[in-house]
Amino acid sequence: MIEYRTFRNPDPPLLAEIWNASLASLRVVQIQPRSTSILEYFTLAKPYFDPAGLILAFEDERPVGFVHAGFGPAAEEVYWCGYDVGVICALGVTPSHRRQGIGAELLRRAEHYLREKGAKELRAGPARPNNPFTFGLYGGSDSLGFLASDGLARPFLERHGYQIEQTIGVFQRALQRPYMPSDPRFISLSPRFEIVGLPHKHAGFYRECVLGPVEAVEYRLREKQSEAVAARVVLWDMATFGLAWGETVVGLLDLDVVPELRRQGLAKFLLSHVLMHLHQQTFDRFEACVDLNNTAAVGLLRGLLFEQIETGYVFRKQ
Repeated sequence: MIEYRTFRNPDPPLLAEIWNASLASLRVVQIQPRSTSILEYFTLAKPYFDPAGLILAFEDERPVGFVHAGFGPAAEEVYWCGYDVGVICALGVTPSHRRQGIGAELLRRAEHYLREKGAKELRAGPARPNNPFTFGLYGGSDSLGFLASDGLARPFLERHGYQIEQTIGVFQRALQRPYMPSDPRFISLSPRFEIVGLPHKHAGFYRECVLGPVEAVEYRLREKQSEAVAARVVLWDMATFGLAWGETVVGLLDLDVVPELRRQGLAKFLLSHVLMHLHQQTFDRFEACVDLNNTAAVGLLRGLLFEQIETGYVFRKQ
């Protein structure tokens, strides 16, 4: 008989066991049951973590499944999450117990939790801005919904009334090769701008919670004469993934250009110089996750010789 209950303090080793068994993938960080500190850092330590939103399934006291639900951000001036958008952040059932209705029951209970808290919209698959959990543990350089390579997620969610709302591409570029495509616009940009690196701060309450222990670095493209910031890129060392991949990988968190200065090559100028700098620092690979409907972002990455290697889906319940 399958029994269900919400998270309890002694559960991290059990949760690690289900996580590892049900979500095995190179894009899912394996959690050591004997040392669950990474789970603490990226999940349990978040101030808005609610044990009622993390539900486990057991058969004869053996963990066989789990689901974790949370909420998107509130208004920027509110130091907490919002409750309008509920998100199914992770759901897994061990292979030996699939196709027995356990996943469906876990999903039903998670949806009930979200609605009871006030959710007006239900999504499955965390992605910015609605990504309360699993950043740093699942997906890649940023939250990207549920992986397309997980062939079970999409049909399962579609059977339960969810439809794809957003498609996110994972792009990578090897940093061992320093070659960068030339751009004639760089000739006029080089004398005008300088690049300054500094720790990333003031991301906002919710985003800071999402990032957790990650210490992000920001590179700013600054006009030399006025010192006005024209563009910025925010990166993090993807050590949680890199350890399993056997590589040092840098992930893109943000790339912004001042609206009135867009379409002048500033993003390409900044990112190409950052890539060259990372090459000199002996990093192996650079990764970025972007919405595939954002043709400008996709074009920028392809123009810098990035290749798409994975896809993520965000679902919304109709």
